Amino acid sequence: MILSNTTWGKAVLAAAVGLTMTTAPAAAETPQADFEFDQRVRDALLRNPDIILEVFALLEAKEEAAKAVKDQELIANVTDELFEGLDPEKPILVEFQDYNCGYCRRAHPVVASLKETMPDLQLVIMETPVLGKESEFTAKVALALKALKGMDAYREFSDAMMSVQGKASAATSIRLLVELGHEPEEITAAVNEGIGADDLEKAKRLAAALGATGTPYFVGPGGIIRGAAPADRLQAITTASATDDSTGN
Repeated sequence: MILSNTTWGKAVLAAAVGLTMTTAPAAAETPQADFEFDQRVRDALLRNPDIILEVFALLEAKEEAAKAVKDQELIANVTDELFEGLDPEKPILVEFQDYNCGYCRRAHPVVASLKETMPDLQLVIMETPVLGKESEFTAKVALALKALKGMDAYREFSDAMMSVQGKASAATSIRLLVELGHEPEEITAAVNEGIGADDLEKAKRLAAALGATGTPYFVGPGGIIRGAAPADRLQAITTASATDDSTGN
């Protein structure tokens, strides 16, 4: 929240010296009184510069609390579909990702490490190709592979693609399929037939409902994190009791 210089200055002074705008005399509305008030604001801030940091901290805390409440409302609107088939008694983390997103690639080992330390973590990947046609094709390949070969094959491909050198593209997807022992023709044919398209549409629909316009975007029962984050912050949103850490970047 951005305040005008006058409003912000008066708010700071009110917090600093106990003044209130509502109890100011009528004469306070004159130019002379405003000048005197501004001078008192300036003097108070010069004597107590830490007030600025304190006020900003209070404003930020208020904004973060409001954002956390709003995020919980967004999650509540799509909970049934977002967490469909998952055990609500176990931690959950949903990641919206794009294979060409540099931040997603940097976040990938962090998420993998979290999964290792939390064996019961239910990790759900939502393919969200926001960076163009190459990303979209790669996502379609991943989802077609999941439909034909199962979750293990999908996760193997997805993990490998996040570590591949260069851009995720049709060429890198096909090369990786060969390296992993799959028949590229079979998978690309499935892509052309629209196999896996329902999953892609679901991810797109949920991303829109949750305000996920970029990647990575993490959602759990405890809140939303926008962008890459350390493992402890990701862990904090995996359960519904973790709303205090649900604010994003």
